[in-house]
Amino acid sequence: MDTILAPVGLPDLPPQITSRYITLSDRDGLNVHILEAFPDTSNHSSTPYQLILLLHGFPELAYSWRKVLVPIAKAHQGYHVVAPDLRGFGRTTVSGSGGASQVQYEDTLSSYHILNIADDVCSLVRALGYSSVAMLVGHDFGSALAGHCVVAHPELFASVVFMSVPFGGVSGQLWSQTSNEGGDDKVKERSVVSDIGTALAALQPPRKHYTAYFSTPSANADMLGKGGKDLYDFLGSYVYMKSGNWDGNDAHPLPSAFSPSPSVSELARDLATLPEYYVMPLHESMPDVIARHVRMDARITWPKGDEVAGGVYAVEFGRTGFQGGLNYYRSALSPPPPERIAQLRALAGRQVEVPAAFISGARDWGVYQIPGAVRKMREVVCSSAGGMQDEDFVLIEGAGHWVQQEAPEILVRELVRFLGKVKAL
Repeated sequence: MDTILAPVGLPDLPPQITSRYITLSDRDGLNVHILEAFPDTSNHSSTPYQLILLLHGFPELAYSWRKVLVPIAKAHQGYHVVAPDLRGFGRTTVSGSGGASQVQYEDTLSSYHILNIADDVCSLVRALGYSSVAMLVGHDFGSALAGHCVVAHPELFASVVFMSVPFGGVSGQLWSQTSNEGGDDKVKERSVVSDIGTALAALQPPRKHYTAYFSTPSANADMLGKGGKDLYDFLGSYVYMKSGNWDGNDAHPLPSAFSPSPSVSELARDLATLPEYYVMPLHESMPDVIARHVRMDARITWPKGDEVAGGVYAVEFGRTGFQGGLNYYRSALSPPPPERIAQLRALAGRQVEVPAAFISGARDWGVYQIPGAVRKMREVVCSSAGGMQDEDFVLIEGAGHWVQQEAPEILVRELVRFLGKVKAL
């Protein structure tokens, strides 16, 4: 069992940002680390500011929102803006562990099912003293999490912003791995997911999807490497390759996105054109992929200005490991916990009923990595509540996947614009 070292300070945090912990007694004593900002740091408790909640992705932390917390808090008449370290990440720990041991591959996976994490988020809202959230923002895996939150609990969230990964709704596609109760359509959906993996492996050269790699027992140790500088360098190069700086990120819709019913082979051929951090050589690890690109281009390292922040990510993931975050992907590709099947059945196909927006970097392949996902989000999942308007589907020029860190000023402007629009409804 690997022991977690004590956390260190968080550099580059504006003084208006507070770091503290909230214990969720109804969530197995989950001790959630949050970063928060108010418009007036001397007046936290007496002014009833509305709550805005920011959910990070992988491999990120609450710290990823450091550049936008304060300016969002100061918008309009002021907001209470909170960014938590999600379960399995950073300084958030489970009661009884004392934060002393890293998450292990063998640990119970049901804790990391997306609906369980959504329950964590709702519990956090209540623990903060709120009965509603003015705006829920989710980036990367946090986008899917935000979607599940608003679909399962529309009464709690007044609006939602998906970032970098289009939300395709709550799907029943994984139930059929354990049972055929969901019907033939769900068997067919599950078959497509499995068949694409087989089709990728049959290509020349053979490939695999990054989520399949993230679900393997070796991924955590692979990415941690020797720790220290080894980990710092890997993370820096990974961040660079997914940023707007990397030449390979000429993101655009894949051809199968325009087909009403693409075949498995068409999907596999399309996916194989994605950057290798999404669709990898079958027999390489993620560090293998990144290191090979670094050897070809020495510019692939921490983007200029992010070197200090890079140290935070390296130290935090060096302390905790990646397994907590990797379990989110494992859970998504695994049969759901039996106790969640009825809830999934009830939520499958349900629309987002609150005003919704989408924001991403224009050079982020995450927008297009699932062919047809943008259209499904805009025309099906978010077609209720007036649908997702053109002005609320925003691609920020020059930015890649880490848009809240690459283009924080533009992101804040778009979030505040959307929030003002929602307030005026």
